[in-house]
Amino acid sequence: MSTEDRNVSTEDDASTPTRDGRELSRHEVRQVRSEQLKRALALTGLSTIWPGIGLLRTRRKWLGVVLALGAAVTAIVLGFVLFSGGVLAGAAKFATKRGLISLLVLVAIGALVWISGILLTAKETSGRRWTSKMRWALRGFTTLMVLIVAVPAVQAVRYVTVTRSAFDKIFTDRYEGRGGPARGPGTGSDPWKSVPRVNMLLLGSDAGTDRYKQRTDSMMVVSIDTKTGDTTLISIPRNLQKVPFPKNNPMHALFPKGYDCPERGGAGAECMMNGVWIEADNNKDKFPADEANPGLDTTREVIGEIVGLHIDYTAVIDMSGFQQLVDAMGGVYITVPGPPPGIPIGGKVVNGYVVPGSITGYIAPGYQKLNGRNALWYARSRVAGTDDDRMRRQRCMVNALVSQTDPFKMVTKFTGIMEAAGQNIRLDVPQDELPAFAELVDRMKSGNSRTVNVTDSVKHYNPDFAKIRSMVKTAINTPHDPKAPKAGATASTSSPTSSSSPTTSSPTTEPSSKSTSVKPVTDTAEHC
Repeated sequence: MSTEDRNVSTEDDASTPTRDGRELSRHEVRQVRSEQLKRALALTGLSTIWPGIGLLRTRRKWLGVVLALGAAVTAIVLGFVLFSGGVLAGAAKFATKRGLISLLVLVAIGALVWISGILLTAKETSGRRWTSKMRWALRGFTTLMVLIVAVPAVQAVRYVTVTRSAFDKIFTDRYEGRGGPARGPGTGSDPWKSVPRVNMLLLGSDAGTDRYKQRTDSMMVVSIDTKTGDTTLISIPRNLQKVPFPKNNPMHALFPKGYDCPERGGAGAECMMNGVWIEADNNKDKFPADEANPGLDTTREVIGEIVGLHIDYTAVIDMSGFQQLVDAMGGVYITVPGPPPGIPIGGKVVNGYVVPGSITGYIAPGYQKLNGRNALWYARSRVAGTDDDRMRRQRCMVNALVSQTDPFKMVTKFTGIMEAAGQNIRLDVPQDELPAFAELVDRMKSGNSRTVNVTDSVKHYNPDFAKIRSMVKTAINTPHDPKAPKAGATASTSSPTSSSSPTTSSPTTEPSSKSTSVKPVTDTAEHC
């Protein structure tokens, strides 16, 4: 405020404004009031830009100092938590049960304090004898400033509420009655220091969240070296037969020589791997009473036997919900293999032949961004090739999604992602361990991605499980190669992964002679 302004006695403390003992004219009074209104608007705006700043030019300046410094300290702490160790890992710290509650309290209280500072600034700078028009101008401006703070705060509270609701559905408990506990992370700066490897099973199901008694559509083990981030992907053929049940699983008594129909009629027409879940559920009375989901547990244990690894965690994804997730994320970039016309959309196979008219379209070959619908058919379509081709594409899809996770873009689509995840994903990773897993995902982005080509190396109807375990062991023991393609790398679009006819196929056909020439362990990018 200028010296001249300080010499003005306004209507706040006198009925007629004066300057240096002289009464002001009407024109001068209007000028004084106009300056007061401008000052009030400016200071109220400053308190909107940063809490309490506008109060520094009022008699409440010490309160302004407290609010401004408190906001600065809070911002610094939040920034440190968010950006130390990577944005994804930092954001995951707020995704724990305690983190979500803390975030909810922080947003609510912070918004109330901020808004209080705006209102107090407007009150302190308002003239007591202003005209009605001036008062309404300040009130309207103050209301707008309050909304600028309140609307994002309400949205943030909504985000937290949606997240809590989704997480209550997503995170489930793991049954530890037979397989024992998972090898979880510890604490400290490196939570994976004492855990050299983590094995996660990804299951794609045709069932909805309330219809788990369905055959598993896709099965993949993701084995992660926690030090290097190197990832080994092992797709389990859905039509693998004679799969072994662990001796401590109740199903072993029914199928001591493996899941084989000639020995005992089972749920699957050929007693294939994708029938294990429903077979166990059909014999639920043979499992412990406290085991809520014997189908899921048995599927995990059988796959652990096949690959020779202890499965620590399991994620079950409804494949139709996968489409919603990809759309919510904004799509995924991937190389679609040739030859033209590309990968069929739709299609129904009867007796080894595609039903005429059942294919509704094609995904053209080449590097492109796929929406949810096309991403789903990229991962699921098998009418233009074998299950082997389909599983290669599924590994490529996992590889692409891991590499393309963008926390900043996900924030803009957060609500859709959370709602879709809550409806379609079940995960037995403890929620409070999310920060450690987010850090692990960051490591995976800079690690090698390898594929164990199970279907190219063994016969589906008479598999050599010892050979499968040997291949898996070779893959996970392969040293880190800094020159190898990183997660998400794609092969040249001129190198298609399948040359099968787009008009005929059999989902259970053995690999072609071309497929059998594939090495047992390869870089995932070679197929993508």
